[in-house]
Amino acid sequence: MVEDGKKSLATIPEDTTEQAANRVLILDDEPGILEVLSQHLVGAGYECTSTTSPARALDLLRNERFALLLTDLRMPEMDGLEVVRRARDIDPELSIVVVSALTEVTQAIQCMRLGAEDYVLKPFNLQDISRSVSRAVEKQRAVTETHEYQERLRQRVESAAQELERVNQELRETKQYLENLLESTVDGIITIGKDETIEFANGGALAMVGYRRETLIGLPIARLLAGGEDEFLNIQRLLNQYDYLKNYETEILAHSGGHVPVNISFSRVDNARGEFASTLAICKDITEQKRLEQELMEMSVKDALTGLYNQRSFFERLENEVERAKRQKRPLSLLLFDIDKFKQYNDTRGHLEGDKVLRGAGNAVLECTREHVDIGFRYGGDEFTVILPEAEEPQAIVIAERIRETFRKYRFDELSLSIGCVSYREGFTVRSFIEKADALMYEAKRAGGNQVCRPAAQVEAPK
Repeated sequence: MVEDGKKSLATIPEDTTEQAANRVLILDDEPGILEVLSQHLVGAGYECTSTTSPARALDLLRNERFALLLTDLRMPEMDGLEVVRRARDIDPELSIVVVSALTEVTQAIQCMRLGAEDYVLKPFNLQDISRSVSRAVEKQRAVTETHEYQERLRQRVESAAQELERVNQELRETKQYLENLLESTVDGIITIGKDETIEFANGGALAMVGYRRETLIGLPIARLLAGGEDEFLNIQRLLNQYDYLKNYETEILAHSGGHVPVNISFSRVDNARGEFASTLAICKDITEQKRLEQELMEMSVKDALTGLYNQRSFFERLENEVERAKRQKRPLSLLLFDIDKFKQYNDTRGHLEGDKVLRGAGNAVLECTREHVDIGFRYGGDEFTVILPEAEEPQAIVIAERIRETFRKYRFDELSLSIGCVSYREGFTVRSFIEKADALMYEAKRAGGNQVCRPAAQVEAPK
């Protein structure tokens, strides 16, 4: 067991930048997790300090230097979001990796916006932890090395009067190094002149927007922004107020006509006399981040087994569609069905075979409904619902019959579907709408199953 606040290696002598390069502070309210993470990271060459107390972790950050904070999000004493915020205030250069459960993804994304480099989903494997820690520590080390280089450069410039010729040579070499550095980074770096046109663009910027250098230089910056001139005027207003603008999310217009989601940091650049010379924009392509965010969002609203939406999203979507049907006087129908004799099949064949049946029902819904119009949901267990916007009762019955017949073609023994079909009528609430479809479904089951039932009339299906 790792004791609270106890280092995993020998006590560190007086703190230095080099000694802090591999130091990792681990925060989690579960001692067992601390033990596993500490042993794993020590074996990977890191020097670890661990604690179960957020307050203790923040004290350690105030008094010692660390390269990385690895923190859980859910803790009784203080939530991880607050820990990240305070840690960033204590040490702006500290690298941070958060560990979160799937239900905490929104908080994890907030942590990223506060400056965390990465997050790892629980249940995690140690390889994921190693990769995240390695990337974060390397980034922190690069930042530290850059600061040290800038400090050394400043000292050399101060002695330029005594070693003018040598310093001039060093400056030429440094200029070449920085140009190579600018060209090698994947981030787009652009400078914007007083006339609001692009004066400089590195290779990363050219690759991001798809322009040739000679075409991009001299182009008004507003031509690259999705919001055009109005957006750039707003950026200028913010820069005039704060001199810099960090983590500005927008879309830039590529030469091909596509939109590239980016995170941009703008800053004002003055000349040697302190006069405004240009605006520096550093652009990071966040296409992959946005894709992952969308995937995470879909995971939270979809049923993993069937690929249909889950019950929570059903109630939200049905409420919206009922309100729209009521407001716009448009047709709306609802199907609610379950699988006849599914419990007996599942009990005798086993859950794996039962899961195949449920996936088959989901596939029947996806195959037989209108793409980008109808929405299928797994309501719970072996019950499913389908919202049919812009569908009158006759059209809804056709779709219901198609789903029923398609499912029968999958030949899961004698399993079939009992479907209740109802169209929205004035005076229906969301609850009464669902209850009506549910009652019709049970009426179909009482009549022997394998059929579609609608109000005041039962549509017989061939047995």
